[in-house]
Amino acid sequence: MFRKNLYADFLKMKGLSVTVAHILIPVIISGLFLAYYSFSAWSEPAKIIAFYQAVGTGFPVLIGIFTASIAEQEQNAGVCQNLLTLQKKTAAFLSKVVLLLIFSLFSVLLTAAIFCFGFYKILGCRTISIVTYMIAAWIMWCGSIPLYIWQMLLAFRFGKGVSVGAGIFSGLVSALMLTNLGMFVWKYIPVSWTGRIPYTYLKIVLGEAGAIGEIRSVIPIVCVFTVLSVIYYLFWASRWEGSKISE
Repeated sequence: MFRKNLYADFLKMKGLSVTVAHILIPVIISGLFLAYYSFSAWSEPAKIIAFYQAVGTGFPVLIGIFTASIAEQEQNAGVCQNLLTLQKKTAAFLSKVVLLLIFSLFSVLLTAAIFCFGFYKILGCRTISIVTYMIAAWIMWCGSIPLYIWQMLLAFRFGKGVSVGAGIFSGLVSALMLTNLGMFVWKYIPVSWTGRIPYTYLKIVLGEAGAIGEIRSVIPIVCVFTVLSVIYYLFWASRWEGSKISE
């Protein structure tokens, strides 16, 4: 059942701009940063950190837009009749999140790969290894999992306007958590994880030993919150009646 839902959602998503966006956005973002870094006087470590911070901060905004697009597609297809007629809605809702997570993993790895290639071959900067670029991207993706879950829930329960608005707000909070204001509280604010966790990991790679404790302390929080989010999402999906979605 889940595989059929996943395949069906993939076919439906092919007609949306969401699919193309997961390819174009990595190319555009990486290209813009490489173009700016070609004449910027920043140090190599500062350039790498700023790149991942910017991508991580924008991630929640994109999640809100993508989940809103999925919810809008179902809303336009007979006011979610395809979902409402299912006896077991859990697999259908789970497949939507899983498919977006697959797309996003491809997208963040592509973003890191393009940036890494340009940084190595075009700008000649070799401060960190290629593997580090990929690990930082993967860590960012891991931090986004609960965001996809909750944004999907918001999109289907309250409509695309709420989902997009929550995504924008999350991006602003994520940016704020990169400042000193978020130094002690960012671990407990999930929307900050896509920006702050890769940044912390890169600090470790670049020799800041104090960042190791931050990573060790946040991993259990991320794991527990992600598992609880999945459990609640599946429970909510099994009881969804489509009565709250609106603009």
